[in-house]
Amino acid sequence: MGRVLEQSFSFLLWMAGLGVSLMLIHNFAAEEPEVDAMARAQACDGVQAPCDELLISFERSSLGRSFRITVRGEDISIRCRREHIVFGEYRCTRWPPAAPPVAAKSSPMASSSGSAIPAPRGGSTKRTAPPPGARKSESKM
Repeated sequence: MGRVLEQSFSFLLWMAGLGVSLMLIHNFAAEEPEVDAMARAQACDGVQAPCDELLISFERSSLGRSFRITVRGEDISIRCRREHIVFGEYRCTRWPPAAPPVAAKSSPMASSSGSAIPAPRGGSTKRTAPPPGARKSESKM
């Protein structure tokens, strides 16, 4: 009984691995024009009509698709991925996501004369002796 259970589990595990592999291959190889349309729509989001987009580059992987699209002179990167790695609908977002505006922070390192340079991290604090030829020779008069 134990051997049959072990073989059944091994077979199911093998089939699950094969299924996931086939889904990843499908994600990579499938022609899905609706994903391209979603990426173009995301690039034109917030742009007044007509939106003249130009596809610059396109990358496809088993985990998603990446687009570089130029809209009115602005280079926009769009990444489309499935909701659950290999399952679910595609969702497209700008990449990298727009960062919120940075508020001015007061920091103890900031100075009024310009930007402060932080101290180096790591490394050795030991001083080594200069090479023998670098020392000044004392001349006797």
